[in-house]
Amino acid sequence: MKTLTSLAIVLSISPTKSFFFLSTSFLPSDFSSASSFSGPYETGTCPFSHPHTELKAAMSEQPPSTSNCLESEEPISLVRNFRQAAGLSRIYRCANTDKLGTLFDVENAVEDGSLKFDRSSAEYKMLHDAGLILDLRSDSERNEAQARSWMAKAPGGSISISNFNRDKPKQTNNDGKRSVYRIDVLSPRRLFDYLGDTWVTTPVQKAQYSFCFAFDTQKLHEIRMDILNEKGLEGLYEAIIETSGEELFASLCAITEYLEKNSHGDVIVHCVQGKDRTGLVVMLCQAILGIEDAIIIQDYHKSDAILKLAKKKEHNQSGSAAANVVASSSNERGKLNRQFFSGAPEKAMISTLALIREKYGSIFGFLDKIGYDDVWRERFLAVMPKTVNTSDVQLNSKL
Repeated sequence: MKTLTSLAIVLSISPTKSFFFLSTSFLPSDFSSASSFSGPYETGTCPFSHPHTELKAAMSEQPPSTSNCLESEEPISLVRNFRQAAGLSRIYRCANTDKLGTLFDVENAVEDGSLKFDRSSAEYKMLHDAGLILDLRSDSERNEAQARSWMAKAPGGSISISNFNRDKPKQTNNDGKRSVYRIDVLSPRRLFDYLGDTWVTTPVQKAQYSFCFAFDTQKLHEIRMDILNEKGLEGLYEAIIETSGEELFASLCAITEYLEKNSHGDVIVHCVQGKDRTGLVVMLCQAILGIEDAIIIQDYHKSDAILKLAKKKEHNQSGSAAANVVASSSNERGKLNRQFFSGAPEKAMISTLALIREKYGSIFGFLDKIGYDDVWRERFLAVMPKTVNTSDVQLNSKL
């Protein structure tokens, strides 16, 4: 026991990194099945994958349906939360697009000519008008078969796929052909490195975290869930801002270069629910254009009402939504409170804007830090006219 106590104290020096120096004889027996050591971050067979899986499940939850949601008899869209980003012409934001693949299932036997959607619908925009699609999800969140099905058979032309890689950052296809660029903005490795290094602060916390990192994966999971519950969406956005600068830079560059080289075709930005990772990329685009905070926050918060309405349609007022509220609002220690991560509250974006300005001086200061400097911003402004009334938009001196 003395050996383990001493080891925990040594580990506390750097709770997320010191474990790499441990002998593999200390590893859990089932960990040896992993192909290579990657720590408690990656999905798949790794026994440490649970926190990331649970967090992403929580982010995929929709806000609980409420009785004052607007009534609607409109059919359920295959692409939720779809809309033009406020103030950004040719840029749209939305949730998961994989369900478009169900249109081309063998059992549905849909022919291209029979896809009769309104030109303003999410389905039509995706199938016909989308030129560049930024998919900000991780591989584990994607239905690959459905995704490839609709992209290969889209009436507006097939869509090629490329993946962002930090080792090979220039991989976009802006030659006029339709493409999807996959950028994993919420990396589990970076998220939990940041959690351990930034939010585990006292010597006692560091010692406990390091010990559990090495020997008690279940307790590690519980500690992480408690920390994430405490930090909420504001903390999650902070972690993305602080650890995914390269991914955010790649997203902004891809949008800019596509708009420069293509006078037609829309840019679609999406993740799972179209509010978190999508919300941050859209916020940065809006800030570059000088759109005031109130509009940025309102556009982000709009996802709340849209997703609540979608939830109500799905359950058809059957009571399932109420049961979901009870299940997701539990504040039991060691379990992720899904309600904390399922919405798009105004305070989350307000806090994120404040955090960036406090640490980097301005939004532009953050953009400079990640590489999207004034030269890039001028290029973006040259191809992005404002689409919000001038009375509603003003250049924000705080940027």
